[in-house]
Amino acid sequence: MVAECIRGRSYTGITHPQSACTLRSLCPIGGKAGPPPVAFLETKSKVSQRVGFPKLAPEVDLTDERSWFWRYGAEFDAIFTPLWQLLVNEDMLSEASRSGLHDYLGFTGRILLSTVMPDELIDKLDREQYFRLIKDLRPDATMVPDNYTYVDMPLYQSWSQTIRLVTLANDFLDLDIPVIGLVKGAIAQQYVWALRKQVEMGYVSFALPSRELFKQGLLGGAMMSARYVFERSRPDAELLFYGLAYPVRRVKASYSNLSWFIEANRAHIFGNGRLHDIADPEISSEKCDCEACRGRTPTELVDLQSNHDEYVRTLAHHNLLDLKKVLSGEKHG
Repeated sequence: MVAECIRGRSYTGITHPQSACTLRSLCPIGGKAGPPPVAFLETKSKVSQRVGFPKLAPEVDLTDERSWFWRYGAEFDAIFTPLWQLLVNEDMLSEASRSGLHDYLGFTGRILLSTVMPDELIDKLDREQYFRLIKDLRPDATMVPDNYTYVDMPLYQSWSQTIRLVTLANDFLDLDIPVIGLVKGAIAQQYVWALRKQVEMGYVSFALPSRELFKQGLLGGAMMSARYVFERSRPDAELLFYGLAYPVRRVKASYSNLSWFIEANRAHIFGNGRLHDIADPEISSEKCDCEACRGRTPTELVDLQSNHDEYVRTLAHHNLLDLKKVLSGEKHG
């Protein structure tokens, strides 16, 4: 209906007269791909605290303690914890809310809360519920609330979700911890508009949910939109690829993912940025001197399978260390 209005067709009582249009808040002024009215959302502004992303901030699985790598000696400055896992497990949410994430996990570094979640959970939380959860969980930083934007949905729907993201980002300025803006949109105009609005608010740290975009071949477009806004409006912005395991060429960024643990559960091992089955003859006899392998070959690691938990922890520890080295530009010796 919005698209028809742009083409000149009006609907009495709905889109006509224009001053009383019931779809005004969804109207992409300037064409079907254009942004909503500039004055639609009055945003606040404050000097946001910079998160200071490390090169790699691993995501952990709150439901599987084998991913809690600090328990077996790996050291990282920060981790991402997925809020959605708490939302679907009332007992875990209750315990984590009672003690706070730091005490619940026994992690002394920085805990960054990820709001990226399955679509069916996104609309379940409002501003007050988010604020209450953050107050109880006590993370060191949080993302603004996630939204869902599909390239094949009507534009008025994706614009509505984009406006919701920016509205909640505006609300999150009231938090007293660093907040991470999101790079989201269904089309370039939505990416640019949402980023510009967040930059106007004072956001300097941003996360780009990357896994699905990478699968669909859309990550490059999202990156170009982010670069366009940052170069013109926020050259000191810091960017984190959330859900991406390996570095993007010629892009200065940080990374967070759970691939290191997921692949360990599948008996896959990382080697200088490449993924191998642990039985792959190409690497089966190569010794690894990392803290996890301690001079053992993948063939020797297979012997740990009798103790499956130790086996997974060892592979996960190795994968994490390999990712860290690859992202820092080093290689295993």
